[in-house]
Amino acid sequence: MAEIKFNLLEVDLTTDRSRIVDVTEDVKTYLGGCGLGSKLVWDLVPQGTDPLGPDNILHIGVGPITGLVGTKVSCSFLSPLTGWVGEAGISGCIGDELMRANYNAGILVRGKASKPVYLFVYNDRVEIRDASDLWGQYLVKTENTLRERLYQETGQEFGTLCIGPGGENLVRFANATSENVHSASNGGIGAVFGSKNLKGVAVKGTRTLPYADHNRVWQLKKTYAMHPATMVQKVSEWGRYGANDGMRALLNYGGDSFKNGHSSWDPVADKSDGYIHELSYRVWTHGCPGCATPCFQPFFKNTPRGAFSGELRHGNTCGLCGNAMMGFDEVEEINSLVEELGVDAENVHGLMAWAMDLYEHGIITRTDLGGIDLKWGDRDATMELLKKIVYKEGHAPAALAEGWWHAIDVFGPESKWYAWYSSANQSVARYEPRSKEHGLGLSCGTGHGGGSGLFDAATMCMFASFPFFAIWGPPQEVARTFINAAAGWELSIEQINDITQRIDFFSRCLSIREGFHPAKHSFLPQRAFDEPVTNKYGTTSVWTKEEWEEARKNYYVQVLKLTERGLLPEEELQRLGLEFVIPVLKPMDAID
Repeated sequence: MAEIKFNLLEVDLTTDRSRIVDVTEDVKTYLGGCGLGSKLVWDLVPQGTDPLGPDNILHIGVGPITGLVGTKVSCSFLSPLTGWVGEAGISGCIGDELMRANYNAGILVRGKASKPVYLFVYNDRVEIRDASDLWGQYLVKTENTLRERLYQETGQEFGTLCIGPGGENLVRFANATSENVHSASNGGIGAVFGSKNLKGVAVKGTRTLPYADHNRVWQLKKTYAMHPATMVQKVSEWGRYGANDGMRALLNYGGDSFKNGHSSWDPVADKSDGYIHELSYRVWTHGCPGCATPCFQPFFKNTPRGAFSGELRHGNTCGLCGNAMMGFDEVEEINSLVEELGVDAENVHGLMAWAMDLYEHGIITRTDLGGIDLKWGDRDATMELLKKIVYKEGHAPAALAEGWWHAIDVFGPESKWYAWYSSANQSVARYEPRSKEHGLGLSCGTGHGGGSGLFDAATMCMFASFPFFAIWGPPQEVARTFINAAAGWELSIEQINDITQRIDFFSRCLSIREGFHPAKHSFLPQRAFDEPVTNKYGTTSVWTKEEWEEARKNYYVQVLKLTERGLLPEEELQRLGLEFVIPVLKPMDAID
């Protein structure tokens, strides 16, 4: 069985040129997705580069098993939100199209176009096309116009990844979406698109999928399709309700943050019922190619303000339902506007709740907000403020468009205590971090915004993976089984574990190179120590400084495999083949 070659399509928007690069050796070392993406950023982006400058890159990354264990795509870049490594994952069809075009290492975008453009990829045809008529358009119209235009031209349905006004206006938490409902949200990827005058990417592949052993791959997929675990997944609550019932459970039992993190439960949670939403507004269920989990549940709603559609998920819903004190009825309409404008819902929700808190306490005023009377749970005021943020209209909205760090500086030190944000300049919009059992305090307080190792490098989707785990075992075994069949390798579990550790370390190395340091940037908001919260069932949660320091130290060593100071162990860097980062990072006191 011959090993396959991994092709990276490199496009330079400045020179209007493209070429195919063989990156097989790098894929063997780092896999695809965020693993290969980190290597490309390290090699091609100079230290200290402005993330919104032409020297930043954008890697739309697939990997050896994209389309086999979910169709995840992992995009890599320097983040406009932090200046550190950025990674944004997305599902849908675009990963499958990239594989069928035989760009099985993804697309690398460099430079900046002189005017708005979109990238057209149809097998070997690669063109940088004018997008002036699409610039300024909301996202749904952008995607639908582009896909219809290309269908009329080619007779083919293209996969797309596009930005809205948020990305065009360089909002630092702008996203990019595919098929109207799939969102690459983290790190400000949409602003990177916008900084390059890139409105979107459209891809169509019609070739045989690039696998080393098609028969072996087919047998694996047949086992998956016919296994009882897969059948159970299809008819489970995930299959019927998607994320809707999960959101109700999180709001009531999972310890979500409410009212900008001032509590961990509120009766407003009872206004959000996935069953009522499903019966009232759901149109169909939607799953990615080859996946047994139709977790996307698009809805259509007719209101006195007009008709609109959208899709509710944990990230784009729980934040507003809890943190900004709303129910599904209000959030459904706001979510649709979030998707149309093209901004990351989690940051929007956290910043909105913070702004409501600051307004209530007189730290920002109605004048600062451009005349908006911003009260808790007010749908109309929230939508008005959202538009002002995206178009940077007014003192407070323009500050919020730059993210937490900048807005705290603008609003002053009194605003910082109310700020419910993480070490990676992200909102803590859900999963109460003070809950030591079910919360995400440790990952929230030690993260830097990079990809999550094996899943984002192998491009495995967590929501698709549950039947795979039941059939083949833990994630490492699933990845090994499918990678060996698809790529023609014979990796052991030990090698998979080393690749995963290499990817995690390398992502952190990049962030450290660009200014991240655990001594400065690993923290929880002060309120996590000052303000206890009690959930619906009477459990009170809060951290003491001593508990946090001890738990963080253990998390560094036991989970992240770092030293007790959260630094990179030199011996492990050498063992994993990352010795080339040592001369760069050691003078920065980042290696023990």
